[in-house]
Amino acid sequence: MMIGLTEAWADRAADLARIHIEAIGGRERIEALAALRAHGMVIAGGQLVRFTMIAARPDRVRLETQAGGRTLVQATDGKEPPWEFDTGTWPPRYRDMAESNVKIFTADAEFDDPLVAGEKRGFTFDFAGEVNVDGRKFLRLLATRKLRETYSLLLDPDTYLISFRIEQRKTPGGRPMQIATRFDDFRPVKGVLLPHEVTLIVDGKGTQQTKIERIDPNPQITAETFTRPKSTAKAPAANEKE
Repeated sequence: MMIGLTEAWADRAADLARIHIEAIGGRERIEALAALRAHGMVIAGGQLVRFTMIAARPDRVRLETQAGGRTLVQATDGKEPPWEFDTGTWPPRYRDMAESNVKIFTADAEFDDPLVAGEKRGFTFDFAGEVNVDGRKFLRLLATRKLRETYSLLLDPDTYLISFRIEQRKTPGGRPMQIATRFDDFRPVKGVLLPHEVTLIVDGKGTQQTKIERIDPNPQITAETFTRPKSTAKAPAANEKE
């Protein structure tokens, strides 16, 4: 009996993934959107930061943020370690991204959402019933990536769009916390529905909101867009501050 239930829920997960793909535009349109350039702002802690993001399938991304005269570039080509360039440090130079940021940045670099990426990108799914959030019903899927990490995807039962991603993490001090990412304001980009508003919620409290003003489909990009430049600058002396 338990085996039959497990198989039925696995089939339900596969069905929801297929419906989701059709709901956001269909496989053909999704594959035709191979890259994008997004412009917008991030609001956190009362501060506003402008950003430009270039992303390309499967997991390449370049994020440039500007605030208070400071420019921060963070990028990954999906092969070499993620890197950054920060004019807020001296001397500014290309460097490996801080280890504490690598895991999250690399996960966020995935171009396609998990239901689109599917098994080719190492995802498996299990249907986990229905849940209520703020009085609304959602369909819950458990997404597991390469048997290493699992998080929840909450689908709107009317639109089959992903409304929330919920995961458990730990603070640097080891305290567990719940991270919920809410996706809103879906608009078509070259026939594919993409969220233009993303809210980060930590332990039930909204901490950051991203608002995308414009997304340009399939911009011209090169390998150098994401690859760490070869620095010719002389390394700082041992007694120099970075």
